Amino acid sequence: MKKFLYLIFFSLLFSVNAYAENVTIKCYDDKRDAQLILNFDEGGNWILFNGRTKDIAGRKETVLGEQVIAIEINKDEINYTSIISSKKTFMSIIINRFDGSMYQYGKLDGGERYDYNYMCEKSDRKF
Repeated sequence: MKKFLYLIFFSLLFSVNAYAENVTIKCYDDKRDAQLILNFDEGGNWILFNGRTKDIAGRKETVLGEQVIAIEINKDEINYTSIISSKKTFMSIIINRFDGSMYQYGKLDGGERYDYNYMCEKSDRKF
């Protein structure tokens, strides 16, 4: 009986943090009347954009060429970078998790650089 209680105690102890927290944040750019919804796991390697496009860190082939995605999620900030070198296209997103500010910049097909600033807040999704 004693061994059985130890078994239950340790299984409960180690199962508490078995799953990462899934986080949803909404970001707004009032100057352009734009909204971006991001979903990710704490410490994970993926980001879901507006509930449609799920980007996973690594390399993949696309119709535009090879795409390289880097994602770093930590307690201070979220960094996302996507590069398609054959089209001279890149996008980078930096989210400050202390003040909720998000900076997005990049180039499309080697054209002019764009820069956008958003304010983000954590959202509780209800299904």
